[in-house]
Amino acid sequence: MKSQHALCVCMFACLVLGASAWADGAAAVVEYASGDDVIVLRAGRRVPAGDILGMELMEGDQVQTGKGVFLEMHVVSGGAVIKLAENTTFVLERLADGKTSLRLVYGRIRAKVEKLAGTDSFVVKSTQAVAGVRGTDFGLDVMAARSAALGLTTTNVYCFQGFVDVTALLRTDAQAAESLEAIPRASLITAGEMVRVEFVSGAIQASKTALDPSIGEFWKTIDTRSTAESTEPTESIQSTSGIDQSAFDQGYASGYADAKNQIDAGGGIADDFISLDEAEAIRKAARLQRGGIIAGALVGTGGAATAIYGLAMVAAGDTDQGLNALTAGAIISASALPFLILSLCMKP
Repeated sequence: MKSQHALCVCMFACLVLGASAWADGAAAVVEYASGDDVIVLRAGRRVPAGDILGMELMEGDQVQTGKGVFLEMHVVSGGAVIKLAENTTFVLERLADGKTSLRLVYGRIRAKVEKLAGTDSFVVKSTQAVAGVRGTDFGLDVMAARSAALGLTTTNVYCFQGFVDVTALLRTDAQAAESLEAIPRASLITAGEMVRVEFVSGAIQASKTALDPSIGEFWKTIDTRSTAESTEPTESIQSTSGIDQSAFDQGYASGYADAKNQIDAGGGIADDFISLDEAEAIRKAARLQRGGIIAGALVGTGGAATAIYGLAMVAAGDTDQGLNALTAGAIISASALPFLILSLCMKP
């Protein structure tokens, strides 16, 4: 009876916690991270995060992964699984009432979406394309153009399973100069196909092709890493996946800036995006904070060990040496306080 009662209590607690998360508006939960270099912004402020695993994300959150960090999250409503590659910035625009809308600023994401019902929808946007699905496995990339001189982004929308409705947003330089709206061009892709939207000969154009093998290899490598027993961060896998290093990793800054400018020009939410300098400042502060906590903990542990030694000496009858050790332990422990106080005051 006692075990059954305990089980009921545990189940009730889980239900209460789940209801609490729903009441708080949790839209997604992080289920895997290959490292802790992840920045989450909520209403323009960084969300404090200790262990990124299990972190709850809200509608409107902006998520940015650092170099070599890959993330996987589970959407509360609908059960979709979203994977983020390294150097990726995206926004959870809407995740409520069966309507899911994500905006990819720069980087690569993959979404596995269960079959939707009724009027439910799942959409991923970039400045150049909109991908909508009703139940499929697909991905979207926003990268710097292969020609560094252009400084523009290229969007790839690709399908691994099911179907994806792709709307490419096309415009010429002349249209952009006159602030004219982009011309939408719709197409349907199925497994093994992709649409590439890129700047060609003075205009943004779209082409439907077979899936680039390097894209499949990239995500296959990510899947292997996320299911492995070890989750220790490793170096970038760009060079082993067939991806042009200059088109992704080295082009991150220019590609991010271009996407941000395009969103701003279109009346979007670019002002809410964290800049690359701000992201680096946050990462530096976080490293200093962790270093201060670790240093304080080590010094405090040394002081505690010295104090324990002093108590042992007093118990053994060596009062003088024991009191000296206790005094030294107190001094060492007190010296740990500045490290801890500074770490707590420092806000990444």
